[in-house]
Amino acid sequence: MADSILSRSIHNARDKEEKREQERRRNLLYLIVDFLKEQRFTECADALAKEAHLSKDVKLCDNIDLDIVLLEYSDYYYAKYQRYPKICKKVESAVESNFVHNQPKKERTVKNSGRLDGQSSDDKFGKSKSSTSENNTGSEIEPIFAPIVTPIFQRPKNQVGDVRLGNNVESLENERILKPLQGLYESGTEWREIAEMIAKEIVQTNLNVKWEDIYGLEECKETLKQATVFPIKYPEVFSGKFSPWQGILLYGPSGTGKTMLAKAVATECNMTFFNITSSSIVSKWRGDSEKYVRVLCDLAKYHAPSVIFVDEIDWTVTKNSGSSSTLSEPARRFRAELLARLDGLLSNEKSRILFLAATNMPWDLDVALLRRLEKRILVNVPDSSIREAILVHYVSDVVRAQHQFSQLIIHTDGYSCADLKLLCKEAWMRQVKKLFYELQNNPSFSVDLKSKQTDTIHSMKYLMDALAIVKPIAKDVVEKYEAWNKVHTEDNLKKKI
Repeated sequence: MADSILSRSIHNARDKEEKREQERRRNLLYLIVDFLKEQRFTECADALAKEAHLSKDVKLCDNIDLDIVLLEYSDYYYAKYQRYPKICKKVESAVESNFVHNQPKKERTVKNSGRLDGQSSDDKFGKSKSSTSENNTGSEIEPIFAPIVTPIFQRPKNQVGDVRLGNNVESLENERILKPLQGLYESGTEWREIAEMIAKEIVQTNLNVKWEDIYGLEECKETLKQATVFPIKYPEVFSGKFSPWQGILLYGPSGTGKTMLAKAVATECNMTFFNITSSSIVSKWRGDSEKYVRVLCDLAKYHAPSVIFVDEIDWTVTKNSGSSSTLSEPARRFRAELLARLDGLLSNEKSRILFLAATNMPWDLDVALLRRLEKRILVNVPDSSIREAILVHYVSDVVRAQHQFSQLIIHTDGYSCADLKLLCKEAWMRQVKKLFYELQNNPSFSVDLKSKQTDTIHSMKYLMDALAIVKPIAKDVVEKYEAWNKVHTEDNLKKKI
């Protein structure tokens, strides 16, 4: 008797569950039909209603539609996993499918290379649903969506000025296709999504800054060439006991050309250039910043030879970081992950990775970070010869021949490169002020602007007036940089020798 009652109860429960499932599927059809009608796909909606035998007497309630269902699911998913669900994914095209099926079977096998070291196959970040079946080859093969980086170190001969994209043939020849990310992480994993975000920080445009465009700073340029150009051009020189510089710190007053040197590296060197800022690897979500640092280092090794450039690096690890009590737990974890990853990259002499950093406040950097930046270069304010070369670039021959021009070079002692450019810009604005007035208020005024050569300064008066307004911003702190340089570099040792 008891067995029959139990069996009947189980049967009734199964029937109720089947009815609920049928009702749920039926409701989905009504939701889809309502959504199609809302989007004005009336023919599709009528065809679906006719094929599914949906009753015209039934309609959705006022407080429900397909958009609300998806929105509620997205909010639930975000609250649980701190990220929005991925609803759709790209599939291979017909051309790629034919290419895949024409390949040998061994070449078409997708390797499980998306897992990181020590990560099991059941890890939620290490395995995607599309790779569960080895027989379904079409669903396993992922199309190659590799980022295309234009080589910013090449330029056609006899070309002056910016590189234009008018010639499609030349632009295709100058493109460099990076290795696809599927060789590093599997599609659909969180690591792959992070890698795609970090890959956007790869410089893809021609910054158009060459070594000869930078006046002075010969020691800085030579050191950067030793770390970037020479290891690729002469690899046999660095095949012995010593490797090229792998960690370089550019420090000095603001406006002296640190970022300009980094742009020259990105333009001239045949290396993958990562331009990293705080927004690239810092997240408010717990544990995400450490993941970003890890993926950045993995990408740098994957696309080697590469350069990781971090401008204003003092935002990462400051000198106060030495005291763990002054840092929050996320900051301590980020510091530990960054230093550990940098140590792993730079300790491997065969990694072919350069970590390039720039800062205006080297005295605030953590000692552990300074140890990993083995070469430290002071990018100081220009001397008189460099100031003269910069000013000559902006003035006419008439101004250059005047005696006051020599006095101007003396009076600009302590000016940075940016200060000198600002000085010339202020003088040029004063020069073209009268021209703008005539063009705006005198309809009969006609002049060939190109023939006037308005891109240079023609009067010393404008420069002297600008000198009274534009003052150096870093003149008072130059001695502080020089004092730090004597303590933390080899310059003091060279003087003793």
